[in-house]
Amino acid sequence: SNTTVFRGAQVKDHAFVTGSIVGWDSIIGKWSRVENMSVLGEDVVVKDELHLNGAVVLPHKEIKASVGSPQIIL
Repeated sequence: SNTTVFRGAQVKDHAFVTGSIVGWDSIIGKWSRVENMSVLGEDVVVKDELHLNGAVVLPHKEIKASVGSPQIIL
């Protein structure tokens, strides 16, 4: 809800995305939670069962661990 999802992005089964931006060709894994104005650049992969709370992720990154507080992932 309240999310912008760009062309080619995928939100897998049971994932929850709110108040965020999901960039082109990004993938949010199963059972993941993305919230609190998280911004994912182009071609970002969020692995299954992770929590992103206010993360800003630059393009072409793979997120393998949860981000509990707002931060920039370079």
